[in-house]
Amino acid sequence: MKKNAIEPLYRDAWQYMKKTDKSELDFEDQPFTNLLSAIYSHICDNPLYCEDIVISCVSSFLGEDKDISTLSEHRADDLVRDIEKTFELNKRVHYLLIPFNGARLNNDILFGDYSFIQGSEDELLDKIISITGFPSARIREHLAHTKLSRSEDFLKHPILVMRIENINSNVSRSAAITSKRVFQILKMMVYCNEVEMSFLELCSGAYQDNYHVAIIGEETWQCGHSNWWELIKFRYSLDFLNDTNNQQLFKELMNRFLWDTERDDLWIRFSDALALFEKSLEQYENYRDTTLSLLILFSAAESLLTEERNEKRLRLSVIWPRLVQITGISQKDLSLMIRNAYEERNKFAHSGCLVSSSDSSFDLRVLHQLLAKLLMKYSDYSEWDSQSSTDARMITRWNNYVDNVFTDAIYK
Repeated sequence: MKKNAIEPLYRDAWQYMKKTDKSELDFEDQPFTNLLSAIYSHICDNPLYCEDIVISCVSSFLGEDKDISTLSEHRADDLVRDIEKTFELNKRVHYLLIPFNGARLNNDILFGDYSFIQGSEDELLDKIISITGFPSARIREHLAHTKLSRSEDFLKHPILVMRIENINSNVSRSAAITSKRVFQILKMMVYCNEVEMSFLELCSGAYQDNYHVAIIGEETWQCGHSNWWELIKFRYSLDFLNDTNNQQLFKELMNRFLWDTERDDLWIRFSDALALFEKSLEQYENYRDTTLSLLILFSAAESLLTEERNEKRLRLSVIWPRLVQITGISQKDLSLMIRNAYEERNKFAHSGCLVSSSDSSFDLRVLHQLLAKLLMKYSDYSEWDSQSSTDARMITRWNNYVDNVFTDAIYK
């Protein structure tokens, strides 16, 4: 929405306020909500966007203007500038401390805003203090409170110390979502690398599982906690991040799936599929539930490859192994594996037959590798996006690409 479209809505809210003689407007006042919606449409792409600040600034401006007889011609412009200035004034440096349940890390890995650290509790504390530069006493006090009130083993796991510069309320509200996205992206990278299963993935772990992320800042009021409720384990090695190429890829994926504010229909589809990928892993890793893991896995694959299409089993078994490959397994064998696994999925969905974990007609780990590699397509449009396409919508270009793969396979 153009900035000048806000002007008449600000005037409407101002006139309504004078007519009703209200000292303050709220969400029951339609002109007020119309104005807020217009401002949101104009500045929602600002990574510092904060609804609380917007409401406060709008209410302050209307309160100042209530008793004047004539509005300035560019009053709405002044309001938008004031909101954006207030965003900047309220920006602070925070750090998220994200423990990895069950992870392995042989040495610290630091790059950009991401510091993956390991060691004893005292060593971790010293490293967190060094990385953040915040007062030692405040960090020690906050993490002692974290151990006492959240997880006594919070500092016994490898930890990601992530720098975020934003408004405190934004950081607090998004901390759990941010943490979950980190887990999702790293697991996707692990499975893309076709890492062989380690017996350590089967171990329950010696420490109490953690469900929380700690938030720390330079001032006490910035500190807090958030939690992601469901159990998320990461029984893999993080040492692959020693490779600078993997570090760069991780940063690119974080930008694509988390930090970028331009979120179109294609972003929503891949973002949802990534979350389903992790939930599918969660069902098997935590509960050895092959049935639900397979069901969720295929839901993710269908959303990317067969949305609003029939013949899902055929399409999946034809398209999927033509988009991604697995080392040592032929395209034909991958097609047969997908077909067999989908038949087992259908038996559960339509007849309630549980999927046996000993079923040898498919390999669940390979299917997760296939899904991870499919999700990775979102990281590089050049692999599939046709520049000659006349449709500006990326989701249409993706659908056309997938449909063309199927058509070429069937009719050539």
